[in-house]
Amino acid sequence: LFQSHLRGNDFALSPPEAAFGSKITLKNMGYGGGLLHSHVQTYPVGSGQQQVTCYHYRDNNNEFIITPPWNEPQLPANYSSSTEPIRMLKNNDVVRIVHDQTKRNIHSHNIAAPVTKENLEVSGYGDESTGDDNDHWVVEVVDDMVHGKVPRGGPVRSLTTRLRLRHKNIGCYMRAANAVLPQWGWKQVEVSCDKENNPKDQHTWWNIENHWNDRLPPGDSQLYRSPFLRDFIHLNVAMMTSNNALIPDAD
Repeated sequence: LFQSHLRGNDFALSPPEAAFGSKITLKNMGYGGGLLHSHVQTYPVGSGQQQVTCYHYRDNNNEFIITPPWNEPQLPANYSSSTEPIRMLKNNDVVRIVHDQTKRNIHSHNIAAPVTKENLEVSGYGDESTGDDNDHWVVEVVDDMVHGKVPRGGPVRSLTTRLRLRHKNIGCYMRAANAVLPQWGWKQVEVSCDKENNPKDQHTWWNIENHWNDRLPPGDSQLYRSPFLRDFIHLNVAMMTSNNALIPDAD
């Protein structure tokens, strides 16, 4: 949100409200949090399914498609040119989050996460025609940094809406903190599903950073106002946190 007013980026051009069929990146809102990411490599432990991580740099593997759950009508094959009414994403909707590059569904199940053993593994599973109801996540909006409280059924906005992703079957929350995967995970941040429901844990908060949808009008930087004092404090805390985390690398 702060960066959307700086020169040299396109965040403010994102359509303001997300919809089913939108391609998005999801940013973890805890300090040190990266962008939700997946890649073709699989876990050498646990399920052996495709790895899901957090990554701090721009990459096509950070892009996901908001997709209806398996038990609802699916998106048309020619979505970008479809004349079907567009379905906006709302607070409390159930979604599948599909990795754009590999078409795997973001998935969780009763298998321990590779590093944070008390949490559950989050993986990429299935494809466009294969999956199960462990691919379903409930979008729970925390609030909106510009518009305030968001009612059930209210819109999910780019950059400003803070949301949590609750696994529909298990009830755990998608989380990315400071646990780092071993070399087999490229030292990227572990994404797990936390069975403890702590609404104030910002490592379970996410927001839509980039948003692409040809069927929606582009945004405008005026929609993304960010209070100066909050940005000033946030930036200084972020710098302090980063500096305190600098340690020698054993490798």
